[in-house]
Amino acid sequence: MKSSCIKYNTMAFSVLLMLFSCERRPLEEMCEDNALIPIGTVWTLADIEPQNITALFYNQDNGKLVLEHRFENTPNRIQTYASVPAGKYTVVIFNELRGQIEGVGIRGHENLSTLEAYAAPDPNFKNRSDDNAYVYDPDILASVVVHDFDVTDEMISYSHLYYDGKAVNQSMKESLETLVGLEPLRKVHRFNIVVHVKGLNNARMPALVDLLGIAESYNFRDDKNTRTPAVQQFTMNNRTYDDDLKKDGTISETIYTWGFLGEKPDEANVQRDSPVKMDFLFMLVDAERTLVRQIVDVTSSIQLQSEPHGATTLNLYVELPEPLPEVVPEGSGNSGFETEVIDWDVIEVPLNAK
Repeated sequence: MKSSCIKYNTMAFSVLLMLFSCERRPLEEMCEDNALIPIGTVWTLADIEPQNITALFYNQDNGKLVLEHRFENTPNRIQTYASVPAGKYTVVIFNELRGQIEGVGIRGHENLSTLEAYAAPDPNFKNRSDDNAYVYDPDILASVVVHDFDVTDEMISYSHLYYDGKAVNQSMKESLETLVGLEPLRKVHRFNIVVHVKGLNNARMPALVDLLGIAESYNFRDDKNTRTPAVQQFTMNNRTYDDDLKKDGTISETIYTWGFLGEKPDEANVQRDSPVKMDFLFMLVDAERTLVRQIVDVTSSIQLQSEPHGATTLNLYVELPEPLPEVVPEGSGNSGFETEVIDWDVIEVPLNAK
């Protein structure tokens, strides 16, 4: 009985010792074979305030993921310490955790070559054809990539002294703080769209629009969009007539998108081999609620404007090639401006409507 008590007390003392040790020093320091790498991010240029941050460490020789380190965004210069073994790395840092950005997924994170951010599929679209891949508008993703980050055995030894405040080697300190003060930039673009429509008074509001020929995803390693096409569907409202006659006018909308196929965020040349098109579907004000469809190649009409946050503002002004047909309004002869707002979710859209 006495032997059992002694054994029990020894185990209890060991557990308490471990708990007090964890209280005094963070868990990252439990592995003495790894370097304690400080990380600090600044989101001023991206103009966002993420809740969380993800840092992915890839082996620079084979591209395989070595460590996924996630931490909370704070205003501190150093926000976290990652426990990293010796090696040479490519480090990718982006806002939030994987799957936490609305409308954005992260795939292929096991290897740098396959790491992509993509627009999540939209299951609520009104289909126009059999081969379109409809996606949500992506929310803001911002990232930064650091190449040739070399963690040496000397850095491992120094990092524990650095953390304890005992280190004085300025050169080693600077190497250790390579990931401090990083400024991620946006990879998702703002798209301002204005469309002039002749005979706009003959249409109910809003128009249902497909944006075709834009990228479905962004590749972190190459810092440019993939060549996988996608379609974003949205409604265009914000009707403004040219004059008091309320006949011709404009509709407008602002969306967010990855942009063009295979393009870098700051490139000014617009894709030529795969045009960007807009597929407009209007419902007229007549009793039959006639559907009118117009497809316009807008590639050459898109103007690109670089922004300090790293992404591009796309501006488009386009005139629909054909006026909307003149029809007799349903009911008492009200103009299109006064007709009800159509909820496209409850309207059956014929496949390949013309």
